[in-house]
Amino acid sequence: MHGKAHIVGGGIAGMAVAACLADRGWKVVVHERASELREVGAGIYLKENSVRVLDSLGCIESLVKRGSRLKRSEIRDGAGRILLSRDISSERVYTVLREELHRWLADAASRRGVQFELGVAIHHVSPDGVLVTETGNRYRADLVVGADGLGSVVRKQAGLEVSAGSLPNGSTRILVPRSNGDPAEGSIEYWRGHKRVMVVPVGRNITYFCASSREDDTRGVRLPFDADYWTACFPELADLFSRVTPDLGVHHAHGLVRVSGWYRGRLAIVGDSVHGQPPNLGQGAGMAISNGYALAETLEQAGDVESALSAWQKNYRTITEQIQSWSKNWDYFVHRWPGRLEFLRSKVILGLATVPVTRRHWGRLYRGIDDRGTSIAA
Repeated sequence: MHGKAHIVGGGIAGMAVAACLADRGWKVVVHERASELREVGAGIYLKENSVRVLDSLGCIESLVKRGSRLKRSEIRDGAGRILLSRDISSERVYTVLREELHRWLADAASRRGVQFELGVAIHHVSPDGVLVTETGNRYRADLVVGADGLGSVVRKQAGLEVSAGSLPNGSTRILVPRSNGDPAEGSIEYWRGHKRVMVVPVGRNITYFCASSREDDTRGVRLPFDADYWTACFPELADLFSRVTPDLGVHHAHGLVRVSGWYRGRLAIVGDSVHGQPPNLGQGAGMAISNGYALAETLEQAGDVESALSAWQKNYRTITEQIQSWSKNWDYFVHRWPGRLEFLRSKVILGLATVPVTRRHWGRLYRGIDDRGTSIAA
C-alpha cells in the first residue's frame, strides 16, 4: 500500500517515519513550524531497536564512526558502591550527538524524495486526513502522522490525549571536552540523595553528562550551570564540572504523556507525542525511530490505512508503555525516594539488577526488545 503522507513535526521522530515511509514508495511531506530543520540537545543513545532501523536506511555506519560504542554500564550509589555493572560489549549500544542523528535522518529522508514545508504551523487536523495550516493552506492525505512532541497539536485534536505535562524533576545536558579521567568505554551513573549524574563518552574528543535534580532545586536546575554547587554534591566529578563554560548546557523538565490510543481514523502519533517520558532508559528517541519504522512496515503489509494503524498499535503499544512506565518509576527512585532511606534504595536497585526475572525485564526494556526476544524493528 502506497499513498500520500503528511508528517507534522520535523524532529527525530518526524524524520525517521518520513524516511521509512518514503523508502516504501510513499509520497511524504514534512511540516515543521520552525524556519529550519534543527535539533537541540546534547548526546543521545542508540540501542538495538533503533540501530536496526538506521542500518536499513544506510545511516548507521557513518553515524557511529563519530560516536562511541559502549562496553559497560555502571550505577554507583552515594557511598561510591557499584550497584550495577553490566557487560554490554556483545550488544550494539552507541552514543552520538543528537544534532548529527537528526541531520543524518533528514538527509536520508531528503534522498528518498521527502518534501519539507518550513516556517508554517499546523492549525487543524481531522481524522479523515485533512490538514490546514495557520496560513490557510489545505491538504488532504492518506495518512497524517503527528510527530510534534510533548505539546502535540495532532494528539489533542485527534482526542487521544489523557494527560500531558511536566514532572517535578528535570535534567541539564552538557557536552564538554574529553579528559583522560573520563569514562572511555561505558557509562557511569552517580546517585546521591535526590540527584544523579550520568557520564558517557561521545567519540574521541567529547564527554556528555546529564545532571538530574528536582525542579524546585533552584541551584540544581540553574543555567549557566552551577559548577560549585554540583561539585559540592559530587566532589569526585570536580574536574568534569570545571570544564563547563557559561555558554554550555540545555535544561528541560522531564515530560510525561498519557494517551487513550495511538491513532484515530487516518491520524497517527509517534515519538514524544505518544510516549513522552523521563530520559531514564535512553529509549525516547529509540522508540520514536523503531515505532516509525514499524508503522511504515505495517502499512506496507496491510490493505488499508486504518487496519494497518490498528495492527500497529496492537503489536507495539505494550512494549512501548512498559518502557515508559519503567522510566517514570525510575524518576521516583532518583528524585522522590526518602533521603533517610537511601540505603534501602540501594538494596532495591541491587535486587532489580540481580533477581533473574527483573534483570531480564530491565535488560529487555533497555534494548527495546519485545516478549519474543526480537527488536521492535525486527
